[in-house]
Amino acid sequence: MPDSVPPDPPPHPSRLTGLRGAWSALRNFGLVSLGAPGAGEYDSFTASDGQVVPVYVLGDGSPLVLVHGVGCSHRDWMPVARRLARRHCVLAWDARGHGSCRPVHGSITLARLATDLAEMLDHFGLQRSVLVGHSMGALTLMQYLHLYGTQRVAAVTLVDQSPRIVTDDSWRLGLFGGCSAAMLSGLIAGARRDLAETLLNEVGALGGSWLRRQLSAEAPLGRLLRRRLGRIDVQPLLDLAESMALADFRASLARLDAPLLVVLGARSPHYAGLPLDAWYRDTVKHAQVSIYPHAGHSPHVSEPLRFSRDLERFLDDHA
Repeated sequence: MPDSVPPDPPPHPSRLTGLRGAWSALRNFGLVSLGAPGAGEYDSFTASDGQVVPVYVLGDGSPLVLVHGVGCSHRDWMPVARRLARRHCVLAWDARGHGSCRPVHGSITLARLATDLAEMLDHFGLQRSVLVGHSMGALTLMQYLHLYGTQRVAAVTLVDQSPRIVTDDSWRLGLFGGCSAAMLSGLIAGARRDLAETLLNEVGALGGSWLRRQLSAEAPLGRLLRRRLGRIDVQPLLDLAESMALADFRASLARLDAPLLVVLGARSPHYAGLPLDAWYRDTVKHAQVSIYPHAGHSPHVSEPLRFSRDLERFLDDHA
């Protein structure tokens, strides 16, 4: 652990997303239309349990795999992917339960996503790939590295993610510096009981009194969204949230023998003000850590040009 001490945990943890992020999550979870993908943009592979996983493939050259975060899709990577595709074959999937990948089998867990990633590499015959993951996608990469090692990995980039998202007295570098396992379990349990009320209350609180009225059970929009939410089986996604809450990759990252780039947003609503950068530098001695002063939780979205250039320089030097 670094010598610096993180601030006291907040008495009421920050919300997990902003209003724009909540709308994006609704879209990427399939609750509002994504629109049809362009012709020729998608390939796909079939996982070992029969799930068909769509993959956006762009460019030619050495393979580079982009793994999105929870409530996101391949589309969040597109400004970066188009730049990287000038030198690489870029692959960006829609993970189970996200974007165009509607889950058809059981629960979703980090272990299942890591297996999907291994099977994707097999399907496309990728022997040596650069792996880039944001948020949940970074945890997916950590799980993959824990299970499969670095034999097929040229380099790794982790974007704004802690190796353990829940906190306790000995670990304060998780969500908000103060989100305990019990607190996160309570949120998940509330969503299992009534997803519509949990989600719409979150969005309404972010949007003010006018939006709260529109999302009430008596308003037309509120009734519509409750009907749509009621038709969706969210249990697999809540299983994923539980697996993320249980994950702890601190020990396995300490053994990482692949080149590592860590990108953090100084204004991240999840980790701002926490010395997560120091932990990575102390724990993974060869890691390169970059902090984007003006970025939030998604530096690749807010600053795609800088992110692409930084990643290319890192790969030129290390991969």
